[in-house]
Order: sequence, then structure tokens, then C-alpha cells
Amino acid sequence: MNQITRCDCHLHTDNSFDSETPAERLVERARELGIETIAITDHCDILEWSDANIARSNAQAAELNDRYGDITVLRGIELGEPLQAPEQTAIALGLCEYDFVLCSLHNIRNEEDFYYLHPNEEQAYDLIGRYFEELLETVRWNEFDSLAHFTYPLRYITDRDGVTVDMSRFQPIMREILSLLAANGKALEINTSGLRSPGGFLLPTVEYVSLFRELGGRYITLGSDAHVAEHVAVGMREGIAAARQAGFDCATVFVNRQPVEIPFD
Repeated sequence: MNQITRCDCHLHTDNSFDSETPAERLVERARELGIETIAITDHCDILEWSDANIARSNAQAAELNDRYGDITVLRGIELGEPLQAPEQTAIALGLCEYDFVLCSLHNIRNEEDFYYLHPNEEQAYDLIGRYFEELLETVRWNEFDSLAHFTYPLRYITDRDGVTVDMSRFQPIMREILSLLAANGKALEINTSGLRSPGGFLLPTVEYVSLFRELGGRYITLGSDAHVAEHVAVGMREGIAAARQAGFDCATVFVNRQPVEIPFD
């Protein structure tokens, strides 16, 4: 079998607001591809989340892990915007035992998800600057395992809407974020979902994966961000190629919140 990857650590089921896919179908697709480890990381956007959905997601992952002997199904969560409601974040993190906490920032304070925003160039610089400022706060908070889709706003601002952004303006704060992430022993996610968009780029691109490595980063996680079974592991060859180019020779999964390195084949 021409195996795509040995792991996919960013998957959404019908316990996420934006997916209708049963967890079992994701597991079946991963098994068809010969994947050894997946993480179910249903959304927990902290300003609007369901404890019932998170608990159900966690229980389903545990049940599927027990049912199948040829694949490890990890109990994950995609914790969104954790500093916008710290008390709710504490409740969510204490609700279940997790293998993997993936942290994301889809919308900055007092704004909608970047998906709904259509800024002009001046507004884009303001929004991206605020995104990195809140992301730096989040990395300082440090109660997670991997940072999801770094440079997320570019998926919509540049790829979808065609607004040109000079990212060199943000290099100092981006270096600070990645340096602190590395110093804290956290992982950076290589998210392949951008390859399914018109512009076709990883989040983040190899430039920033390489910078993370240069700044002392040890761990990367790989995630397709699949919301349907057909997208499981899509783009992983490109993600692994970027990781290798940046100097990484393995991916990382988290089991009981502890990193486990998986060498690339």
C-alpha cells in the first residue's frame, strides 16, 4: 500500500456544528487508507459550545478506539478562542480526559470568524495584526498541545478575496509566537485544508514551518481538518514534504497529553 501518512490529528464529526459525518465513518476511511492514528478534534469554540457534544465526541472516540485493534483513535478537542471566555475554557478542559488539545483562533475579539469578513487592504492589515496579538496571548497561556492553522486569516483574506498582504510587516510578532511555542515544548500544526482551496497552500506554508524549526521547534502535528470522510488525510504528502524540507523527520501525536513521535516512512 502506498500509505499517505501514519496519522491525521485534525478531524471533525457530526459533534461539530459544521460537519454531518459520523465518527465511525472517519475511522473507516482512515482504516481504508492504512492510517495508524487519528485524533477526533471536534469544535469547542468557547463563546458558543455544547458540553453535550464535547462529551459525546470524547466518548465516541474512546469507544471506537476500544472497538478497533488496527487503529488508535485519540480523544481530542479543537479549543477555539480560549482567552475570550477563560471560565468557560476551564470548564471545557475539565469536562473530559483528553489525549490531545488542539488550540485555534478563528475569530479575534469583537469580530466574526474570518470566514465572514471581507476586508479591504487597510482593514486586512489591522485584522491580521490583531490576530497575531491575540495568538501571542494564547501561546503565553500555554494550556494546549498544538497550535492549529497558523496564518488562518490568509485562507480568506488572500486566497478567497485576493487581498495582497505584505507579511514581512508581521515578522517580529510571528517570530515571537513561534519562538515561545518552541520554548514551551508545544507543537505547530501543518494544516492541509488550504490545499483544498483555490490558492492551494498549507497553513502555515513551509516558510513558517522552517522558521519554527530554526527557533527550536521540536514537534509538528499533521491535520487534514476533514469534515467529510473523503477529506481524511488529503494533502498529507505535501504536508510531510514541507515538514521534511523544514528539517523535521517525524510527526507527533499526543496520547494522554504527552507527545509521541512517529517517524516519516
